[in-house]
Amino acid sequence: MFIKNIRLRIILILSLIISISIGIRIIYLSSKKPEEYNILEKGEFTIKRGEILDRNNRLLAISDELESVYANPKEIKSLDITSKKLSQILNISQKSIIKKLKQNKSFVWIKRQITPKQANIIKFQKINGIKLKKEYKRFYPNKNLASHILGFCDIDSTGVEGIEKSMDSYLISNISDQNLMEKNTKLEGLNITITIDSNIQAIAEKIISQGVINEKANAGSLILLDGKTGEILCMANYPDFDPNSFKDYTQKNFRNYSIFYQFETGSVLKIFTIAALLDTNSITKSDFFYCDGAYKKNNVTVKCTGVHGVINYYDILKYSCNDGMLQACENINDVNLHHYLKSFGFGMRTSIILPGEQPGILRDIDKWSHRSMFSIPLGQEISVNALQILRAATVYVNDGIMIEPFIIKKITDINNKIIKSNKPKQIRRVIKKGISQNILNAMKNSTSEGGTAKDLNVEGIEFAAKSGTAQIYDKKINKYLENDFTSSLLVIFPFNNPRYVVYVVFHNPKVEIKWGGVIGAKIINRFVSSLTGYIDFYPDKSFSIKNKNIKINKEFKKLMKIPAKMPDLKGLSAHDVMDIFSLIDVNFEVKGNGIVYSHYPKKNEIINKNTIIKLYLKE
Repeated sequence: MFIKNIRLRIILILSLIISISIGIRIIYLSSKKPEEYNILEKGEFTIKRGEILDRNNRLLAISDELESVYANPKEIKSLDITSKKLSQILNISQKSIIKKLKQNKSFVWIKRQITPKQANIIKFQKINGIKLKKEYKRFYPNKNLASHILGFCDIDSTGVEGIEKSMDSYLISNISDQNLMEKNTKLEGLNITITIDSNIQAIAEKIISQGVINEKANAGSLILLDGKTGEILCMANYPDFDPNSFKDYTQKNFRNYSIFYQFETGSVLKIFTIAALLDTNSITKSDFFYCDGAYKKNNVTVKCTGVHGVINYYDILKYSCNDGMLQACENINDVNLHHYLKSFGFGMRTSIILPGEQPGILRDIDKWSHRSMFSIPLGQEISVNALQILRAATVYVNDGIMIEPFIIKKITDINNKIIKSNKPKQIRRVIKKGISQNILNAMKNSTSEGGTAKDLNVEGIEFAAKSGTAQIYDKKINKYLENDFTSSLLVIFPFNNPRYVVYVVFHNPKVEIKWGGVIGAKIINRFVSSLTGYIDFYPDKSFSIKNKNIKINKEFKKLMKIPAKMPDLKGLSAHDVMDIFSLIDVNFEVKGNGIVYSHYPKKNEIINKNTIIKLYLKE
């Protein structure tokens, strides 16, 4: 018995010693920087990032093999001679090299990613303790082209911005345990093909950059979307940057204004407000209003853009009439308006695979003020990003159904085998069939003489358009600035066979004329005219999305009371589910991320206030 106790104590003591040793080693290793580890001279491997290509297989990002210089200071015989030689070869100061070589380490970087000429000289001179390691450097052959979409990598080939960041795990993902075990294996990541057309992107970038400079704006965006498929054909922003030399720029240059910048739309929102009114039968084309230059009610006065007299909703959009718009909105309550704006996707991210997207602001009903119903229908007290507007506008291209925009077309391996591809995805029906054509007809009215978008003029193409000129709200002083505006123009074309949606936004243009319909038309005229010989704007009218690729969420309506039947939640985001149940008191358990693939209770089962709704999500 005594011997057993001794053995047990010895085992416990040894286990304790081993545990403490492992803990100390983990703490030591975690405190070391990556460059302090030894690099094996044999069986080395490095990871080559996958390529990024446009929809026509034009290279946008590629990795090239270079060599980097490192040293084992313990092998250096003469600091002075070694540092002097390296200084002359690498064009860096001898003092900085000596400082590195004096470190009590077995590995230090001297200079990363040197030129082939410098590498050949070092190889020839065979300097003791100085060695070379092959690495990959990321190159962007088209320089500034699509810089906000692509982003860039740091010196360790890790994605920092754009697709390089959001798709980092794919671009370096083609790695298996077998790869790691094989000596001298060159590992290559997967390739990403995006929906962007480089030719269209280049044209858009040139036009928006000139526009921002001419209008003396802080920034600008120009986006073209295929409203049938959801493919983003171009997403141009200015200012931009060259990802090859990202260190020369500030964080401000890296922001993708198309998804990062949140702004009030101004009168562009009227087309979505009118849609809500038509879909609820609150107004028809036969309903007329009288505009006398200002809307006055409940001690609130809203100025109009002019005195428009007797008008219907066609005229409201043509003249961007505030007075008529607010008179029409007397026929809809705040709950219904909020529901439709939510259904159009406002206040929710678009799920675009790009970092930095902001959701915009659509406040809950209980946070609306007494002025909200006089402001929100006109595009105030609500903020969006530019891509959200295009997503919402796809409703008018697809007769009431909203399409999800996407920018990743496919992912392939080095043998061009498709690992994953994206197909058109319908989100939900927002308005009834037939309403879209009424909105398009009214938007086309805006391009006629006297309309806010009358300057739109490209030979052979008819447009449906809506402009917006919104004063910028300053949160610091809690008021709208008199001379600062966001000017924009939304266009759907060709009118008689709608497919493409283009949106141009100028943030705080400082020239005298700031109307979105005026400065936006100049840009879109140039842009679309440049594409008329490149894109067939009148393709086969039989184009449609196959139903097998579609999930229409018909259960987006809110539940008003319980007990009630459980709707089908499959395919919805958690955000949409919460919105459906926002008016009743139920509890949730959510597991996973992405969209709902299963839920409990099941469809059509009865739920009450004691029910716990379990949601199971996946990407």
